[in-house]
Parts: sequence; structure tokens; C-alpha cells
Amino acid sequence: MRAGYTLPGVSDAPWNLTGRGVVAAYGGQEAGALMLVRYAASGVGPYDELLWVSLGGEPQVTRIVVSTQQSVVWGRRNWAIPKSRADFAWEGVPGREQVRVTQDGRLLAHLSVRAWGPPVPVTTAVMPAAWRTLTQPPLPEAEDRPSLLTTVSASGRVRPARLSVIGGDFHPALLERRPLLTVAVPGFRMVFPAARARPA
Repeated sequence: MRAGYTLPGVSDAPWNLTGRGVVAAYGGQEAGALMLVRYAASGVGPYDELLWVSLGGEPQVTRIVVSTQQSVVWGRRNWAIPKSRADFAWEGVPGREQVRVTQDGRLLAHLSVRAWGPPVPVTTAVMPAAWRTLTQPPLPEAEDRPSLLTTVSASGRVRPARLSVIGGDFHPALLERRPLLTVAVPGFRMVFPAARARPA
């Protein structure tokens, strides 16, 4: 059995995930957040992830790449998250590292992360459910299905960080604007429950 599986042989929701990452929040007309995550455990084992979540209205993951095909398949099936596969090449150590994310030989993002200071505990339990509920429209392979709602919960530790975008075109905001706030997340636990259909 490969280390990191939460439910060996089963990839349906819920997923209990652990790992570390970086979150950078952007303002402007297309407010959103970039998240770079290294999952140590999930419903499909360890994998890496880079995503953009739109925060202009209802939170929605609009672009996301992951390092394993299992995560692609089950992320799309369980929550209508539009995952595609990419390659992640890391250098450095946690808190002082770089990553190059490529897809079919094309550079999506070359990022550098520096973190400092003592970690502070955080939890989503104090946030309104609407702020942490993803609203994902049907994917092309399931256009006859309703949008899916998924209310995520998480806890962990954060510390200040700086995200530098060296290159890539993963999202226009990365090259056009500086993040309003960036935090490193040296350790977290997160639960992705089963999605529910959005009422018509």
C-alpha cells in the first residue's frame, strides 16, 4: 500500500487531506487567490497542486493543475473541479523554495516562495460557511448535471511569506498585480466532504 492514502482503494468523498502550501490573495476586478499545495495524504495519495480560486462572488476554482492523474479523475468526478495534470519540479527546502510547473512542455508558472516568523494557528471554523463553500458549474463531460456545492473545513498554522513570480502564464493576475497578502502554511488538515447539488 502506498503511504498517504486516507481510504485505500476508495476515492469517493469525503477526503481527509494533510500537507503544506502557500496562499496568495489578490484584489482588483478579478479578486482571487493563488494556492500552491503539496498534499502528504489525500483520498488518492500524495500529490502537488496549483490553483486559482475566484473570489469576486461565490468562490469557484476556475483553473487548477495537479501532479497525478488519480487526482484529476476523482477531483472532477467528486466535486466538478476542472483539474488537469501537470509536472511540478521543486528546488530548495520548505519556507525557501522554487517550483516550476509545466504542462506538455509549456511553462505555466515558475514561482519562488520565502517564509519567515513563527507559525500562528488558524481555523476555518470561525468563517461563515458561504466564504468556504465552492460553487462549481458542470464540467463538459457532465453538462446535464447541476452545479455542485462543497463546504470545505480546515485548520493549521500560517506565517508571513513572499511569493515571487519568475515566469509563466497560469493566471493574468500573477504578472499584472502583486498579492495583497501571502502566507505560508507549514502544516494543515482539511476535509473535502461530499458535494451537494445546487438547488434549481
